[in-house]
Formats: sequence, structure tokens, C-alpha cells
Amino acid sequence: MGFQRTFLHLLFLAYLFLVRSLLAQQQNDPCALTDSGEIGGLCGLNGICQASGLSRNCTCPPGFSHVNSDNLSQGCRRNRSQLKNCSASGARMHKIEQIDWPENDYWSTDSTNQTACQQACIEDCFCTVVIYANLTDGEHCWKKALPLRNGAARDTRIAFVKVFDGVHDAVSPTPSKQRKEEKRKGFAVLGISLMVCSFVIVVILLSVWLCICRPKMKSLQKYHKFNPIGLKAFSYKELDAATGGFKIEIGRGAFGTVYKGTLADGRSIAVKKLDELLKKENPPDGEKEFRTELGIIGASYHKNLVLLYGFCDQGNHRILVYEYMPNGSLDSHLFKGTNDLDWELRVQIVLGIARGIFYLHEECRAHIIHCDIKPQNILLDENYCAKISDFGIAKLLGVEQTRTFSLARGTMGYMAPEWQKTMAVSVKVDVYSFGVVLLEIICCRKMLQLDVPENETMLSRWAYDCFKHGSLAKLVEQQDCRGMEVRQLERMVLVGLWCIQEDPSLRPSIKKVVQMLEGTVEIAVPPNPGSFP
Repeated sequence: MGFQRTFLHLLFLAYLFLVRSLLAQQQNDPCALTDSGEIGGLCGLNGICQASGLSRNCTCPPGFSHVNSDNLSQGCRRNRSQLKNCSASGARMHKIEQIDWPENDYWSTDSTNQTACQQACIEDCFCTVVIYANLTDGEHCWKKALPLRNGAARDTRIAFVKVFDGVHDAVSPTPSKQRKEEKRKGFAVLGISLMVCSFVIVVILLSVWLCICRPKMKSLQKYHKFNPIGLKAFSYKELDAATGGFKIEIGRGAFGTVYKGTLADGRSIAVKKLDELLKKENPPDGEKEFRTELGIIGASYHKNLVLLYGFCDQGNHRILVYEYMPNGSLDSHLFKGTNDLDWELRVQIVLGIARGIFYLHEECRAHIIHCDIKPQNILLDENYCAKISDFGIAKLLGVEQTRTFSLARGTMGYMAPEWQKTMAVSVKVDVYSFGVVLLEIICCRKMLQLDVPENETMLSRWAYDCFKHGSLAKLVEQQDCRGMEVRQLERMVLVGLWCIQEDPSLRPSIKKVVQMLEGTVEIAVPPNPGSFP
């Protein structure tokens, strides 16, 4: 046994020496990866770096063109003909040999083939490129989103770029024959030596891996299938212990049940089990919903969004682990007879919700329509700071898109009229829902309430009538409004009435909503909303 260890040690040292020599020879390669993982001599976002001797050539993938033809290192941008909607119709995958962008992975799998890898990208509007590799441990597939970074040659990879009909195939930016010849001449002797030693070491290490390491890796892969954004991958056993066997239920919705728990480091967590979602008639839909929510939430960070700590993807369990919100959901404070929100707090919450939606619509990398803004999805932390939840399963827009068609989603009473009219759905559906929530926060009551005088039953109609007759104070007679200014009340009501306009084009953008609430822009008198929820 001691002899075997000594032999393996010597072989490994020889291998390291040869690899080090090879890397020293490659230091002059302008496209070689540096220790930091970046490419020396960058070709910019979405570009591809090709080495030719000591110089480099910057090219663009199919469907892209250079940002500046006089300076190719400034990167590439997608051609106008490629600004398509989310539909897979007309999309196809263009193959590029030996190219990879080593960053931007937001999804990966080791249970696939070339065809399935390409199809997964075609069906995902967030996906621009997939990288396929057939390695010793099996076939792998990585989805990538814009912008692409550090594109360069990589022998073991095959890139497939999504393009749409009408785009002529660009010349594949594969390494040129001249470059291959130069490498072949420069490293011939070194390569032969390296191959001999590598073969011996690979055989030995492969035997050890097959017997010892692979079984352990497979068990870990059951719940570490993908982790594109650095989230913690929890085991089911960890979360079962953290929640005491999932005993304390703190919420229940269409996509799962939420339980309270405590991590080993003392942090309180909210654990959302999506098992019920996966028990529907079409299990793959549940997997798709889970991966969509995980990828989007993990990449989105704002003080008015609920923070995702990690996930569990083990066996049949699909679980998300969030920060815990000690003050619960907004509806429990507004509608259940325990209203402890004074006027100042309500104004703070309204602004927090608006800023969170603004981030989703315009500031995060993937533009997101929430589609279900309502008090139940607004959580409050220990300081009553509003945080939007459940936005990861909302409709996802591509970077160049502003409108999309979809099946109706959301909650009755908060859904914009266009959902029922098969109209094009845009970010304005969230503006409408926010307007409803805003009026409910002002008056601390639901939009439809039956135990009130007939003219007050529908809050939106009552609010418009009060504004029209100059009697807005009636809306807050029963509420704690210490410190409230009449002008501030009027401004908030006007914003709510603008947001619930039946015509989406009349509703302001969420950016303008924030500006109106902050008092930095004037607010015109809104027309009668016409259609009430």
C-alpha cells in the first residue's frame, strides 16, 4: 500500500510539472484564461476572442454584430432582427464548435443529449446560448443569458446560439487552421510527454473515482443539480430539523405551504414547500416552475424584495428557503381587525411596494411582471419595511420585450381588465394591481365590502366620488391618521385612481408612480376609471 502511494505521488508530481510547463508556454496567448478567470485582451460583452499567434481577433456569434466596427474589443450587440418575443416559433440553434462563455450559467443538467439541450434553450425565452459537452462523467448542458462574457475557444465545448428565421449563418468563430498548426508545432514534444503521463494518471484516477468518488457525487447531485447563483443547497434533512418536522405553518398559497424554521446559526427562516405543485397532472411543469422561481429570485436583490437564502432539490422535494418576516403579511394588518399601522407607516409601506415593483420592471437584469400584486404577497419585516414575495413564478420578459400574451393569472379583485379581454399583457397589469392595493392601504379595508352603506361598497367608486365632491376625509374617518396632511392624502388617492384606469395606456409607468408618490412631479386630475374591479 505504501509503494502504491509513493508511485501515485511521483506520477502526480510529474503531471504537475508538465502542466506547469505547458501553462508557461501559453502565457503569451492573448485569449488564455488568467488566474482571476478573466480573458486577457477582452473582446467585450457577447464577443468571442480568437488567438492568432500573439494577436487576437474579436468576432461575434450569429445574430450579433459589433458595437463599434472601428474598435472590435467593445463587444457585440444583438441584431434588430433578433429582438423577438418569447415564442419558440421560428427559433433555431446555430452550432459553433469549440467555443464557450464560462460565465452567465443560470441552469445546468447532466441528464441530457445534444437535441434535448438545444430544445431546452428554444423553449426558454431567458436563454440565448446553451453549451454542450460530452465529458468522461457524462453529457452536460448549460443555459446562458445575456450579456455573455469572456467568450473564447474551448476544445471540449460546443456552443449553440439561438437565432430566428431570416438570419444568415455567420462564419463559425472556431480556431483557425493556422492557429492549430502553430500550437501543434510549438507543443509537439511537450504534448507527447504529457499524453503518456496523463494517460497513466487518468487510468489510475478514473479507477479510484469509479470505485469511491462517483457514488458519493451521485448522492450529492440529487439535491445539488444546479446552483447558478451561489445559493446554499440545503438537504431535506437539514430543513426538516430546522422546522421541527414542518410543524409551524405560517402561510399557504397556490404554489405551496410556508413553514417557520431556525437555521443552525440562529437565523429565522420561512420554508416554502412546493411539493403540492409537483403533484399536479404534469410533473415537468412543477420542475419548470421551481427552476424559474429559483433562477430569477436568486439573481434579484432589492431591499423591498424578500431575500432567498437557498433551496432544496432532493428527490421529490422542491423547497425554497427565504428570510423570515416577523410582522407577517400586509393583509393581516389591514383586514383582520388588528390594524396597528398608523398613517406614517402606511405611507412608508406604499412607497416600499412601488419601489420594489419599479426594480422588477426596470432595474433587475431580467425584466419581470409580477402578475399577482396583492396584500397577501406583501410581507413586513421587523421595521415594517414592505417586501414583495412570490415574484419568482411571475411572467418573465426578455430584455428587449415589453409586452407578452399569457393565460390569465393573479387574484380576482386585483387583476387588470386586459386579463379577461385577451389583450396584450404588459407591466401595466402590475400598475393596476398596485392601484387597488394603494386604495386599500389608505382606507384599511378591502376593495369590495358589504357591511357598509351602498355608496361605499365598491372602494374604487367611493374614492372617485369623494375626490369629485371634495370629501376625501371620509375615506379615513375610522383610521389612525395622526400626522396626515390633506394634500398628501389627495396625492395618494389620485395616484390610485390613475393606476386603476381601464385603458392600460392611461396608467402611468411604475417609475412615474414613484415620482408622484414622492411629490417630485405634478399629478393631473384623473378621468373616471370607468371599469371597477
